[in-house]
Amino acid sequence: MNKRLLSRAAFLVLSIGISLSAHAINRQALTTYAASLKGLKGASLKAALMPLLKPQQVLEYGSGQGHTWSGFYKTDRNTETNECYNRYSSKKFYFDPSNPYKAISGMNIEHSFPKSWWGGAKNNAYKDLYHLYPSDKDANSSKSNYPMDEVKNVTSEDEGYDKVGTGVHTGGKAWEPGDRFKGDFARTYMYMAVAYGDLTFSETGQQTMNNEDYPGLKPWASTLYIAWNKSDSVSTLELDRNNAIAAIEGNRNLFIDYPNLAEYVWGDSVDVAFDPYTSITTASDDNRYHSGVSPDEPGGDTEKYYFVAATTVTSGKQYLVVAKDGDTLYAMAPLGSSQKYGYPKADKVKEVSDTIRTTALTDAFTFTQNGSGYTIADATGRYLWHEGSFKTISVSTDASNAATWTLTANADGTFKILTDAVYYIQYSTKYTSYGCYNSEQGLMPMLYERVEKGGTPDAITAITSSKNTAGGRIFNLQGQYVGTDASVLPHGIYILNGRKIVVR
Repeated sequence: MNKRLLSRAAFLVLSIGISLSAHAINRQALTTYAASLKGLKGASLKAALMPLLKPQQVLEYGSGQGHTWSGFYKTDRNTETNECYNRYSSKKFYFDPSNPYKAISGMNIEHSFPKSWWGGAKNNAYKDLYHLYPSDKDANSSKSNYPMDEVKNVTSEDEGYDKVGTGVHTGGKAWEPGDRFKGDFARTYMYMAVAYGDLTFSETGQQTMNNEDYPGLKPWASTLYIAWNKSDSVSTLELDRNNAIAAIEGNRNLFIDYPNLAEYVWGDSVDVAFDPYTSITTASDDNRYHSGVSPDEPGGDTEKYYFVAATTVTSGKQYLVVAKDGDTLYAMAPLGSSQKYGYPKADKVKEVSDTIRTTALTDAFTFTQNGSGYTIADATGRYLWHEGSFKTISVSTDASNAATWTLTANADGTFKILTDAVYYIQYSTKYTSYGCYNSEQGLMPMLYERVEKGGTPDAITAITSSKNTAGGRIFNLQGQYVGTDASVLPHGIYILNGRKIVVR
């Protein structure tokens, strides 16, 4: 059975060709790759996943061309600054452009899924880029080969990154990734648990894994990792890494491609047949994951809520906080239900005919007048606030803790959302998440106000006249005619045929 599946996987890798390049994979190519999973669930789904996840080839371990560090240069490098992405600590490291495949001083190749768990044999698992990450050597040493768990009694921590302490579920030493990387590492561990579930695990490894074909992961681990998979959604950085590794190894981490897949293997859908053709994906032409469609809503017109760009804020209204990076829009998501502070993730959204449509109000924030500013509450009623010099955003159900945020509209249609006089909300293109910074660290967001279907914000509705309904004629918000060619106008908000347009 496994040999036939392996042959099938090898054939699919060859047949979809360019789809496994570093370019984004589309839904048709992805469903072709995963077609053999249709109709499977639970143990049978896990078994069929194994040959699809195993790499067709791996780089040699270490430094130099054709080795791990040459892979990191393609998978973990900021192409503009040559910074090497470090998910374990706040320390920054850079590739040497004159010798790009050389190991970076002060960094290690980190087996996020510890090699000692299977005895350290230098097999494909030892060399598989999907769980190898460049790491600050001190952070690598601190996390040792401990299980990945929630931790208490913290003994070491780099804010926003790793912390080491006592495992909530394992009881001994454990490490916990930063909030912005919990989903990344959860999907890595689930990949390893399936792709290399045929290894024999001993000692510390058996705190997370068992040596049975199914479930493989201990129940506490699968439950926790599925929760992290939900709370920390797949980011652009993670998608790009998945595509880059696929080009090198010829396989894909399908827990990234199909964000709900884990539910069919271990979670709430183990009794439901998985269908790669209808399941939500992160493919380049599938917007359902980031627009809030739930797993049981594979199609249909489910987009019930409408948002349009606002130039002013009305107390009591709901808004999406949206940053534009290139041609892509990212809405600020709420922190996880168990989080008291962190870096809010960004959900990819699309604007069609000047409107963002969503299936849920999960990412909507209510702005309420408070003196000269506003309080901001997420969809569950938690208020946003900021503490000290931290770059994170905090939340509280206690209204007395709510920060007062002042809003300044910028000429390009964005807003400076400021608190504590100096800290303002920005979207980090590096980490694809939101934070609160006291200097320019990323992109200031726009605000999209919730309206009735086909509606426009009050501030725009009031600007109507026979002038701005003339075909092709564009007016500014003061009613002045500015021409017919939007491409030559400064960034900002204008009126065309009685409708708001945003020039960026």
